[in-house]
Amino acid sequence: MSRPMRWTVAVVAAAVTFWVCLWAARAVSWGWLPKEEETRFAVAIAFATVAATVVAAGVGWWAGREQPPQPEPTVSQRATATGKGRITQVGGSRTPTPATAAPARVDQHAEASDEGSVTQVGGDQHADGGGADDQPTRP
Repeated sequence: MSRPMRWTVAVVAAAVTFWVCLWAARAVSWGWLPKEEETRFAVAIAFATVAATVVAAGVGWWAGREQPPQPEPTVSQRATATGKGRITQVGGSRTPTPATAAPARVDQHAEASDEGSVTQVGGDQHADGGGADDQPTRP
């Protein structure tokens, strides 16, 4: 259940609790309630408020305990190769394991001049040196 929906449930539960307790305190003749109408109404409001506060605290804890989603991992790489320079950019892992998750977004920018070369891998670089997201090497 989404966070806004949880808070909606919490608010509705507290409001319903208040009105049900207020109605019950006014409709049912309990021995602990005063007999005078004005005093009885004041005690009924206090009783309903306390009950709604207890429900709101419990349901509010439930609604607020879910952590907001973490931002997606992003890799941003910039490089320039000149002369005989070589650049290898890997957006994921060079030695992927089952627990390794590739980033959700990879932003790579490279420039090569003269005899420089660039290798870009958007995801994981596999043992053979290639990757599913390889871009061709440019001289």
